[in-house]
Amino acid sequence: MNNFSNEEFDCHFSDEGFTAKDILDQKINEVSSSHDKDAFYVADLGDILKKHLRWFKALPRVTPFYALKCSNSRTIVKTLAAIGTGFDCASNTEIQLAQSLGVPPERIFYTNPY
Repeated sequence: MNNFSNEEFDCHFSDEGFTAKDILDQKINEVSSSHDKDAFYVADLGDILKKHLRWFKALPRVTPFYALKCSNSRTIVKTLAAIGTGFDCASNTEIQLAQSLGVPPERIFYTNPY
């Protein structure tokens, strides 16, 4: 498993006691009071890690593969890569993203037949 720090991500790590809803409410208030109309994404990386561990406990010989078309957030992809997830890529751009984050070729499936 790779180690990574807060500086590598374009995200906010919340202190204990805050929920994803708390962070979402805060972000909505910030965006509502500004002219910033960019989209944003809220994810609970702890929940992703818990589900990954539950997967390996139930299916220890089956490697999960994440479809990058669902979300190509570098933060999520880097987290999943660090814990050994494989990646389902449908374009060269998705393959390049996975490779740029250190995912070895044997953990990348190219699933676009055209």
